[in-house]
Amino acid sequence: MHLKGNELGIVVSHRKPPTHLSFIFQLNDDIDVKVGEFVEVPIGKYVLVGRIVLITAYNEYLENPEFIRDHMQRGLSISARFPIDIGRWRAAKVEIIAMFSGDRIHPPNIPPEPGEIVYRAGTEVLRKLLGIREDGLFLGTMYGNSNLKVKINPESLVRLHFAVFGTTGSGKSYTVGVLVEELLEKNFPVVIIDPHGEYFTFREKNDDMSAVAKLSLLGLTTRGYPTQIFYPSYGGSGNLSLNFSQLNTDAIAEMANLTPVMRDLLYLAMRNLRDSGIKKITPDLLLSTVNEIASKWGFYKKTTLTLSRNISLLKELGIFGTGFNPKDIVKPGQLTIIDLSGDIEEHIRRIFVGAILQELFNARKKNLIPSLLVIVEESHRFAPQEEDTYSKTVMRKIAREGRKFGIGLGVVSQRIVGLDKDVISQCGTKFILRIDTKTDLDYLRPYLEISSEEDARRIPYLPTGVAMITGRATRYPILINVRPRKSKHGGSFI
Repeated sequence: MHLKGNELGIVVSHRKPPTHLSFIFQLNDDIDVKVGEFVEVPIGKYVLVGRIVLITAYNEYLENPEFIRDHMQRGLSISARFPIDIGRWRAAKVEIIAMFSGDRIHPPNIPPEPGEIVYRAGTEVLRKLLGIREDGLFLGTMYGNSNLKVKINPESLVRLHFAVFGTTGSGKSYTVGVLVEELLEKNFPVVIIDPHGEYFTFREKNDDMSAVAKLSLLGLTTRGYPTQIFYPSYGGSGNLSLNFSQLNTDAIAEMANLTPVMRDLLYLAMRNLRDSGIKKITPDLLLSTVNEIASKWGFYKKTTLTLSRNISLLKELGIFGTGFNPKDIVKPGQLTIIDLSGDIEEHIRRIFVGAILQELFNARKKNLIPSLLVIVEESHRFAPQEEDTYSKTVMRKIAREGRKFGIGLGVVSQRIVGLDKDVISQCGTKFILRIDTKTDLDYLRPYLEISSEEDARRIPYLPTGVAMITGRATRYPILINVRPRKSKHGGSFI
């Protein structure tokens, strides 16, 4: 039953008749609607549901440019001579996305008739359409419909991976914070790779009075969350070391900046050690094996000396030790931060990320730790499009195979054009905040699933804190106002 006050307008045949995929309706004069809003049209036993993708304003008295120019040149007021208020009207273009019959959802296959009444989509219809569930992750309210709380299925978000994209100042990291809060409250373990050291405030309550007031209106209160922080061992400090024997050939080669020939020598030495059944490989043991293999295979002395020197230099970095136990990092309902904001060389930073992700992946495959989510901030640094890095290799592996073993991946970046396409394509849900760089937008377009071109054009103009969700988590693209954080944000709204 539709109330009269919810009527938006009527279906018309202006320029193009309605089809089973789209239609145009004329808006009532006193109605305010926005692009992206959902509407419904009852037709017999069905209800057509669609999204407004374009709104156009017309005025029959202001269509002729010669008529307007003549009045301007004569200094005449058009409104004083003609009833232009009567001649104006607005039209909204709607793309039909589904048909309801009871609780069943069907693909669109029936056009609405001209003259049918168009209504704003009801809350219950939207919940069914978008897969919103009461026990889902509460991320915010629908943009333009504050009565609808957007709650998404945590399983579809984590198992199928997600990405958060947006320029600096768009609310990207704030949105990540809200996602993390919701997952922690579901007792889900979360690990964040944090290159900027901005997530440490999760253990503190939000003390911003404006945010506190908004939370209260949503029936929420402030709180802190169980948080532990690890700092890589480097130069004699830090509480997270790497176990040298757990690194593979590619990781060591990248860390030591080896040439292709030196990589070959390292590979032969590592294979020899593993074929011998040696499980604990140390830098000193590797050095002696390198010299032995170099002599056996006839490598140039210069190659051997340079490789040996580079491996010896790794010992001086202070990054190797007993390693870490994944069980100490992954705990239900706890946030673990790998703080990489210290003064660490970038290629060493990448090795730490790759080694940590690999160990967590291995532990999940053996069921030694609970299912978890790993979020990689500044993902373009660790999975760059134009470079082959150890961290990118592991991120690709988790993106492709993580769902089978219960490890989800969240990638976060403001430099989308620099992020590996393979990683992006594996992210089932994307949270898009304001992006105003044309190269980034063009790079992202192929991964926006069923979003329309009009949706993509609006991305540069999204207000801070407004996110477009597209992909598996909501079935259809929607805009949301991201809710305030319960815990304290570690910086500005970035």
